[in-house]
Amino acid sequence: MYESLLKLPYFQGMSKEELTAILDKVKFNFSRHNDGERIITEGDSCDNFVILIQGYLESERSTPDNGYKLFETISAPFAIEPGSMYGIHTDYRHSYYAKGECSILTISKSYLYSEFSKHHIFGINLLNLISRQEQMLDHQIWRNIPQSIEGRIARFISLRSELQTGRKRLIIKMEELAHQLSETRINISRALNSMQQQGLLELSRKEILVPSLENLLEAVWPQ
Repeated sequence: MYESLLKLPYFQGMSKEELTAILDKVKFNFSRHNDGERIITEGDSCDNFVILIQGYLESERSTPDNGYKLFETISAPFAIEPGSMYGIHTDYRHSYYAKGECSILTISKSYLYSEFSKHHIFGINLLNLISRQEQMLDHQIWRNIPQSIEGRIARFISLRSELQTGRKRLIIKMEELAHQLSETRINISRALNSMQQQGLLELSRKEILVPSLENLLEAVWPQ
């Protein structure tokens, strides 16, 4: 467990001994979950520092009207929405499900203040990561919008993804995607089929599966 935690950027710079000393004073909950089990529901209050320490999760987020949904596959080690613990809205923005068997470590937010805050390296790491997320979002928004429909589809998925790597599954009707991109349905269909022929995504009814978002972006919307 310690090895998994030390791989997280929040604990970089800490020794195993320092982390052990902190966890000896902190109450935490260790839990195992079976495939498909819901761990967090979108809208739940984010009162804990939740860490996936083994296995995989699938995150889900949908529009308020359920017009479309995006699923992402997440691998351990991974801290689940630490930024949602702070700010005006302290609710989870996604739902999370076990993908296969996985293990979760939960630490109360109050212990972050009482124990982890004594170690300045943790606060610096957390601040750096939140700042990095803000800077990455700013960079994404201010990049030129791609001219090609393929690039605009990739941008649509990228801007809604928590991670800019890995597997994404977008549940959306062709008409809705066309509406979101101000394009015709036939043009969207042609672009998606072109990307499928290139091996960048897989199509099925109302579903677009992207095996690797980084590969898709590199192919149609490079940095």
